[in-house]
Amino acid sequence: MKKSLSILLLLSILVMGMVPAMASAASNPATGKLIIYTSVPTAQLDLMTSMFNAKYPGISVDVFSADSAEVKNRAQAEAGAPQGDLLLGGGLEDYRQVEDLLSAYEVPHAKEFHQDFMAQSAIFTPIQLHVSAIVINNELAKELGVAVDSWGSLKNDKLTGRVLYMNPAASSPDMQQSAFVNDFVGSVEGASVGAPSFVLNAVTAGQYLVGIINEEKAIERRLQGADLSIVYAQEGAAMGASYAGILKGAANESNAQLFMDFITSREYQQAAADQLHQRSIRGDVSFGIKGIAASHDLHRADYAKLVFTWLADAGVLGMN
Repeated sequence: MKKSLSILLLLSILVMGMVPAMASAASNPATGKLIIYTSVPTAQLDLMTSMFNAKYPGISVDVFSADSAEVKNRAQAEAGAPQGDLLLGGGLEDYRQVEDLLSAYEVPHAKEFHQDFMAQSAIFTPIQLHVSAIVINNELAKELGVAVDSWGSLKNDKLTGRVLYMNPAASSPDMQQSAFVNDFVGSVEGASVGAPSFVLNAVTAGQYLVGIINEEKAIERRLQGADLSIVYAQEGAAMGASYAGILKGAANESNAQLFMDFITSREYQQAAADQLHQRSIRGDVSFGIKGIAASHDLHRADYAKLVFTWLADAGVLGMN
């Protein structure tokens, strides 16, 4: 009898010891491969894959990294027999061109997405917002008595020759966003440069009063102590999104779905906002930085309407 009780006790101890391991295996059972074709920056890709592998250590992630055109070309060349599983990065126009190569998949977090990007397509998914911020040198603005709160306010004669910008195409894949900023700054005689650091240095030093630049770089400079304001235009921000999509016929489709779920989760999106200062596609992710608008408070500018209004005001359309 004592021997039977001892055996039962030993079995109970062994089973109890196995429970945590069994629970862990049940919660993260995914194994196998995931092959990603991507154009996202290295820092962003590293954060995605390291956090994903921490959650799913059984999945081996392989990456082909190139610019968005090369990534798109590779996917098109493999149509019908994809060697990869997932396209990551690139703008709306890119994904519309390869829509027939992608499988429909809706992530469980879609209801949390920014309202302007919630229902673009069931075939591809937004993963990040790209915002062109208006950066103001506070001391110079006060000295000149200039208030900047909108695109229209940049047409103030006092700002002639004092607006500097970076082409959004250098940081955002959204073609409409880039075209709008380029066309607008051309209408106020703004100067264009390639490097974001030049824009920020020139505005910080007071060589220019206004800079238009990708938001994360402006936030980074603010956090370094620069006396700059970051303005989101009343008429709407110049912003776009980058996307991801699962290739039709992917060998590792279930792992690609797990990756899509993860990079659109609040866990990852908050980490990207905190560590990389990237604007989340989700409305419930905060930067936690004073003076930075929440995603749900931003709305995209109606580019066509604004351009029409400015042309009319300038008399280009022959309207009174």
